[in-house]
Amino acid sequence: MAVRSSAGYRRMHLIAHRGWAAGGDENSLAAFARSVRDEAVTGVEFDVSRAADSGAVVVSHDPPLHSENALTLDAALSFLSRTNLELFVELKEQGLAASVIEKLVSNKLADRSVMFAFADVARSFPWEGARPVRLGVIVMYPWNLDRIVRLYAPDVLSLGWDARSWTRIAFRAWWSLFSLERLAQRHQVPVVVGVAQRMKDLDWLAPQHLYGAVADINLIRGDQFRAEQR
Repeated sequence: MAVRSSAGYRRMHLIAHRGWAAGGDENSLAAFARSVRDEAVTGVEFDVSRAADSGAVVVSHDPPLHSENALTLDAALSFLSRTNLELFVELKEQGLAASVIEKLVSNKLADRSVMFAFADVARSFPWEGARPVRLGVIVMYPWNLDRIVRLYAPDVLSLGWDARSWTRIAFRAWWSLFSLERLAQRHQVPVVVGVAQRMKDLDWLAPQHLYGAVADINLIRGDQFRAEQR
């Protein structure tokens, strides 16, 4: 999706954070359904962990104490297999990779899925040999990028900032000095950035020839609406 219609903007995929956005419906079928209805959204990002009581593989940012009311990964993939959305599956703990890959393959979703994690979890991924699913790493600090690429040769690099406002400011300052586009070209790997919560962040990212941006869609929509009312 070109975030703006300007001819200078290259296509940048818009990926819905936790299905739609953080909040009461995050990582839920309702969130995924909203993403399906939004023509601008091309993919969904969601979290996978294990329920504490049963060890069931569930869609949840934090491992739930009980699996009874949790959305299982099987149910989520069954729903998403009937959509055209690209899947960005973040593993929140080690020991899940083999099971998640098996489920993505069995649901015929492997060719449109990326399994990724922070480095402490991603080190347990099956980096050697054939990769039925694209594998990615979240790189917190730009000075670690070269080392991560040498270690794993990831299929996707994920960069960005967290909820602390200074991390967003620092990210934009660093990558205004250095080039996200040149980073992708140097390593020959797609780059995904997030989590955008403001339209002006997408406006800043869109001309930089990124593969995609992960965004809290409801906040972006509200930001865009407020801007149009001025």
